[in-house]
Amino acid sequence: MVDRIEETLRKLLTDPSPGVREAASAAMDRLRAKRSVPSCLQTLRTGTLEERMRVVFSAEDIGGTEGVYLLFAALSDREAEVRGAAARVLAFSPTVPVLKALVDRLPREQGVVLGNILETLGKSRRKELAPIIERYLANPDPEVAGKAVVAYALTAGKDGWEKVLLQADAENESVRASVACALAEWSRGDA
Repeated sequence: MVDRIEETLRKLLTDPSPGVREAASAAMDRLRAKRSVPSCLQTLRTGTLEERMRVVFSAEDIGGTEGVYLLFAALSDREAEVRGAAARVLAFSPTVPVLKALVDRLPREQGVVLGNILETLGKSRRKELAPIIERYLANPDPEVAGKAVVAYALTAGKDGWEKVLLQADAENESVRASVACALAEWSRGDA
């Protein structure tokens, strides 16, 4: 079946219509990306840090269930840099299973990875995540606390603004700057 699809796409690549050629080219790229998933998984297991990072960023281009599958595999990487990048890239697919997997990782992470997970959860704007994110508002790591402030503001809605405003007196300047960013979102009417 895949061979017939590829054969048809090759034929459509020579179609007289530019729109058909463009669509066929995009479909061919997607088909090639799907075929690359097994080699990408192998790279995640045995590749260098740079190679594993390239897989994470190509997973978004692969998209769909295959891309998410690669990013889930990257969330278990031994390097925080790879896990953190995977957490950020997963923002392209804020489905319930993705968000649940990220919430499940929260207690196991710290630093930039934890911050990136919170950031991705916030971008989903799912109100049910606000109580989970709220737990990280007073995190001792300023980067984590700052990302928690913005994420909480995006998920909590009007009921949570008092908790965001309380962070304006935080000792750390990056947390206070995050409060300002959160307030900017609110003033735009998006939150």
